[in-house]
Amino acid sequence: MKYSYGLSCVLFVAACATSNDDAADLQTSDSGPASSADLGQAGRAPAPFAIPAPTVTTGGSTTVTATTSLAGSGPGLQIDGGVEPASYAIASYPFETGAMRATAELTVNPAPGASFTYALRGTGGGYSSRYLRLQRVPGSDDLQAITTNGAVRCGPLASGQPTLVTLSFDGAARTFDVLLAGQPSACTDLPTAVSGPVRGFRVVEETMAGYGGRIEIANLTLAASP
Repeated sequence: MKYSYGLSCVLFVAACATSNDDAADLQTSDSGPASSADLGQAGRAPAPFAIPAPTVTTGGSTTVTATTSLAGSGPGLQIDGGVEPASYAIASYPFETGAMRATAELTVNPAPGASFTYALRGTGGGYSSRYLRLQRVPGSDDLQAITTNGAVRCGPLASGQPTLVTLSFDGAARTFDVLLAGQPSACTDLPTAVSGPVRGFRVVEETMAGYGGRIEIANLTLAASP
């Protein structure tokens, strides 16, 4: 099993730091739901937020490169994950929205065998009520979502090609939807323990065995409405 040892700060971080929440919430086992909820039924059109530069911490041989927004696209992230026990990465994008409903998007291009976690951050008191997790786990090419009832397979997240992933969360109803390449997936109107309001998101290479590999993420966006 992988364990977190040392820390190192990577690109675009003004101060070498990570929050206590991030350090405490880094997974060391396969258990523990976290979640999200469906926004497709929200009344108002969501308003986009400016995505801040991430705070990035790494361990082992894992490296992270963050890119800022370019014309016509959102910021991006590239993780080259190590497979040795000390390797991991957390790229956190914390910011206050005050919104109970949110739609997050990212375009993901994973290398064969690569694994990662994307988590929308809410305001719950524990891990499962704070992070709505989407994940590609070792040994599978599927994107999974974590619900109050456990992991649900949303659909394939193919290796070597970019796929748009859309996560719509309703913190009032505590439900969520996942779209893959703009199409509804098996993850529709699923229950979550996550509480609003939304407070940003993060991308993680977990400390669990088998995690690692190259993940390219582009066009990170978040839009929310009260």
